[in-house]
Amino acid sequence: MPIEIITDAIIDVINKNMIAKTNVSSDITIGDTVIEVVNSFQFADGQEIILVDTGWGVPGSVHYNIFEYAKVSEVNNTTSITLTDPVEGNWLTADNAYIQKTIGHAPLWENNVFYGDREVIPFDQMAVAIEPVSLSNEWIYLQGGLDEEYRLKILIYGRDIKFEEGRRILDRYSDAIYQLLLNNIHLEIDNYHTPLTANYTASSSTVVIEHTPENVANITVNAATDPFDYQMQDNEGASCWFHVDSISIGGGNMTLTVSPTYDSDFNMADFAILKKWHRTEYIYDSRVDGVTYGTVSKGGAFLRASDMNWFGKKVNEHIFPQTSNRVTGRA
Repeated sequence: MPIEIITDAIIDVINKNMIAKTNVSSDITIGDTVIEVVNSFQFADGQEIILVDTGWGVPGSVHYNIFEYAKVSEVNNTTSITLTDPVEGNWLTADNAYIQKTIGHAPLWENNVFYGDREVIPFDQMAVAIEPVSLSNEWIYLQGGLDEEYRLKILIYGRDIKFEEGRRILDRYSDAIYQLLLNNIHLEIDNYHTPLTANYTASSSTVVIEHTPENVANITVNAATDPFDYQMQDNEGASCWFHVDSISIGGGNMTLTVSPTYDSDFNMADFAILKKWHRTEYIYDSRVDGVTYGTVSKGGAFLRASDMNWFGKKVNEHIFPQTSNRVTGRA
């Protein structure tokens, strides 16, 4: 597997979790404490957020370079969040207002999460660079399991070096990313998922998804003797793994007969999906095995920085005897 895919997977984890954001679904006005959002899944009680809109980067906008800091008191459900204090500004759907996770008053923006390190870093903002480092391997069984270990360096750059608060924010970001990667030991590389097009009712043996070329290619029947490849999940939880026993097509949908059944509901309103696990691209072990804190010189400026060493392991299956480029193996 190219190390580019591993690096992109780490970037995706950071973007989804450290820079989680969702649009507001109704206008937020001064004094509101309950806000309506599209999907609250990535947010939690006690978490720090900002309210922001697309005028943030537009000179002349009411909210040019302005966002509002807030704190989550409670995630009420998939579409509603209660804040600890009343909102001080107006954040409108017409301006594409949204909320985003933050640590302190220093949000991490998507365009500051880099593939590879940079010589110059925007030193007035938080930034993260994921730098591919090495690939090593060893045979663990014949024939022919090659254990491959990918190593990456994750560099977290903080804000102004002169003040204590900048160091505290950097350390909190470092701890959060460290814990995030420990919580994603089995990094998702090539898993496929698709939304349910009908609610799943507890103990039902059918799951309904859209009939698309992508779903036809990825969602297939697997024998009862095969590994359990499929799972459902929504904002409320996840099912056990199950088989797809048969598939029927009609009315623009694919209706899957599955086993075993599951004893909970999975609802479209809670963003229910069907997930397929591609076992050929499975990271079976990973972690951050070292963190260094300090400063670094970038573009003539000294920045606070944390340096994390991450590794991930997977098995690359080889078939023997190995054939030439133009001759295939004989059955």
